[in-house]
Amino acid sequence: MNRDVVVVGAGPSGSVTAAALARHGRDVLLLDRARFPRDKACGDGVPPGTVAILNELGAGGVIRDAGFHPIHGLRLVSPRGRQWSVHLRPRRDDTGFYVAPRLVFDELLRRHAIASGAAFQRGRVQSLIEECGVVRGVNAVIDGAEVSIDARVVIGADGATSLVARSLLGDKQPADRRAVAVRAYADGIETIPHTIEFHWYARFAPGYGWIFPTGPGSANVGVVVRADAFKRRGITLDDLLEEFLHAPDLRRRAQRVVVRDRASWQLPYAVPGALRASFAGALLVGDAARLVDPLTGEGIHNAVVSARLAADVVHDALSRGDVSAASLREFDARCERELGALIRRAYRAQRHLAAHPRLLEAVLVAIGAAHGPITRWMNRVSTDFVVGAE
Repeated sequence: MNRDVVVVGAGPSGSVTAAALARHGRDVLLLDRARFPRDKACGDGVPPGTVAILNELGAGGVIRDAGFHPIHGLRLVSPRGRQWSVHLRPRRDDTGFYVAPRLVFDELLRRHAIASGAAFQRGRVQSLIEECGVVRGVNAVIDGAEVSIDARVVIGADGATSLVARSLLGDKQPADRRAVAVRAYADGIETIPHTIEFHWYARFAPGYGWIFPTGPGSANVGVVVRADAFKRRGITLDDLLEEFLHAPDLRRRAQRVVVRDRASWQLPYAVPGALRASFAGALLVGDAARLVDPLTGEGIHNAVVSARLAADVVHDALSRGDVSAASLREFDARCERELGALIRRAYRAQRHLAAHPRLLEAVLVAIGAAHGPITRWMNRVSTDFVVGAE
């Protein structure tokens, strides 16, 4: 079996990469070991910048028609319990902020990739095929049979525990460059209509608890904490979630809550100057490329950005007949140009503000007192909020 490109992983980064390359006319095989639709542990937030890219790739209508819960407001709760609320509006009328359960969202993007011309097969990749240091394809198990698939380029989009990334990088990020997160769906919780919430309590530093409404009286709730801080706490992730649900601001609102579908996962933070996602015959995108926002732990926006860039770089490289490491290094350069400044600011905010609750409190109080720049600040330190403020 021969393909122009094999994309390993059919989450947002993989499906968007496959769709974009197929729209360029490339012969693309999208592989994933899961049976779709499948759930994915996540906060489920899809910010406007992501929707804008999906619009460009022809998937915007699919997302808008899906009936996902729209978000119009942001509520921040400081370490000492101060509160700020901001009305959010997209910079363009054809974008929006949604809470989109990954069970549905990822399946829509996978189907869009197929509709765009990519082939999909359920299969488990076991190893890369390499010759003289160049990736030439993958060995996989499909329908119970071991097969070798030759490809001019392999793209690793298989998430935080990426087999492709482990094969190419071989290292694991230290605990202070990773986070752990736990989420659940809460039914019967009192939510603020169409408003996402971030609770920056000191006991989660550096990290926070979130409430993302999925509809009236239901929400995706969870906590994300940097892995080294979590280890020092000596508690379980379930303990962490219970702490959040019993915090003063939540206790009254969650009296009759029914918690279901708990799930946990790891997040490989993006680190300034540390991106290495291009290799001879291969690229890494999304979480596999360690592009998770280091302040908020959000990964979908950077995943989709990297997917769009990867598709353009690979298409150009295939057109030139040059998929060498030097040729594909253009992907790293484009990621740096598009995401580098945001990653640096988010990383500094996580290390120097979120890790120090008193300082974070002072900064939030100073910003909040100015009546307006909360959203501008969030735009500067996170890829989540590509929005304006009224």
